[in-house]
Amino acid sequence: MKLKLYVPFVGYNKNSKIPTLSLNATNNKYCCFRCGAGGFSIGLYAKVKDIDTKEAFKELLARECFSTDKSHIAISPINEIADIETRNVVYSTFLNMLKLENNHKQYLEEQGFLQCSISEQQYKSIPKKYIKRRLVCSCLSRKFNLAGIPGFYQEEDFKWNFIAPRGFFIPVFDKNNMIQGLSIHLDKSFNNCTDIWFSSTDKINGTGAKNWIIKNNINNETTSVILTDNLLLGNLIKEILNVPIIAFSSISNSYIILKEIEETNIERIIFTIRPKEKSQNFDYIIQRVFKDLLPLGYNLDVKYVNDYTDILKDNFCESLMLKIAK
Repeated sequence: MKLKLYVPFVGYNKNSKIPTLSLNATNNKYCCFRCGAGGFSIGLYAKVKDIDTKEAFKELLARECFSTDKSHIAISPINEIADIETRNVVYSTFLNMLKLENNHKQYLEEQGFLQCSISEQQYKSIPKKYIKRRLVCSCLSRKFNLAGIPGFYQEEDFKWNFIAPRGFFIPVFDKNNMIQGLSIHLDKSFNNCTDIWFSSTDKINGTGAKNWIIKNNINNETTSVILTDNLLLGNLIKEILNVPIIAFSSISNSYIILKEIEETNIERIIFTIRPKEKSQNFDYIIQRVFKDLLPLGYNLDVKYVNDYTDILKDNFCESLMLKIAK
């Protein structure tokens, strides 16, 4: 039976005696006919308590709150990231539900990517329509628990969704070809950033991403490695040159790099980066990562690329391979 109540409370006006606030227990929504305020019940609770929706969500769950389908929802203040096997399965299924828009496909082809590699790397466009994202998550949440998967979060109606800036996904694979996480290449740079992580740190039941890296051809016999601060550029170098490489994005400290090379025989590090005006991480790379490695005895060099297509040029490949061979 549909339950609909009218109560003498209008938005923030607790003194009102006229029942103008509608509470619908069936669809978990409220609406004030006087001031026009409306939304889901968790938002109303947050307004009454003067807290944000994330804190309201936690408080309601602590009081044995249940979702609209009567199933209990588990939440932790900070979700731990799911294991790599779980992330790989969820992300692979998720990407298979999306498609690559023609403008993004054309962009990748212009950068030098082959059609086969575009398909193999599973680059996919982020759906622009809200309803499309909700439908994808509805299907995905029936198969998997999305708590612990960076990028996904619950909205006020307890349904799952995911962050959706304009751009396309770049899957970040580990050495076993499993998807660790997703990076997003933005259509338009934001705050001088062209790439961000698929993360939902500040969302309800969301999970933060880590600074995952891409590695290729690094073993105990490796003596030289290319280091780049751009995952897309790293994938292209890996595909075309198939040389030892470490690609990263928005790292917080040089420890991440040192951890990957400390147990190898690497002596030479070649930074392949874009000039300052094109690199969101230029200052950090030079001032922190580069200088942090100088006292450790590594032979450091820098190779600048103005565009992704630079690595397709013969003189670039030859000079880079000569540096690696030294």
